[in-house]
Amino acid sequence: MKKLNIQPFKSNKLFLIFAALFFIGTQIQAQIALGGGLAYNEKVSGPGITLKAEFNITENIAIAPGGTYFFGNSLYGYNQNIIAVDVNAHYFFNIIEEKLKIYPLLGINYSNYKTGSTYYGYYYNTYEVKDSAFGANIGAGGRWAFSEKLSVYLEPKYIISDYEQIVINAGILFQI
Repeated sequence: MKKLNIQPFKSNKLFLIFAALFFIGTQIQAQIALGGGLAYNEKVSGPGITLKAEFNITENIAIAPGGTYFFGNSLYGYNQNIIAVDVNAHYFFNIIEEKLKIYPLLGINYSNYKTGSTYYGYYYNTYEVKDSAFGANIGAGGRWAFSEKLSVYLEPKYIISDYEQIVINAGILFQI
């Protein structure tokens, strides 16, 4: 009996979700912010690079898709890295007029991680484990606007899934 490979279906479904969110976001309102920054993941004890977009649905509500690649660590031949894709919802509270906004963060997460080991010594042994998990994001964030077009953000969040993790993300957003 032939086993059906569902991995391409997962990739296509994820692409379609992001495409739909992008087109819905661009049609709803013209306020779009794009940017990126650095992230830290406590599971891999390593830094990452993140790309993020924010599509404002109303003045206080935004949908924020993003993706992060965590480099992980490499210690004694043991390597681990993660690719994470998020779609979050933000509800902004203005603290200092239009300069400082804080927001709760709630969303979904898809993490794909790879773990492996290569040990060269008395024995030669290598292995690699790949897995993925869907989960939910819970967190908070803050955003400081330097100008109408440029702002910085900080987002700590907890990812609830089979591969639970705490992520801290900071970066720059450019209003388009």
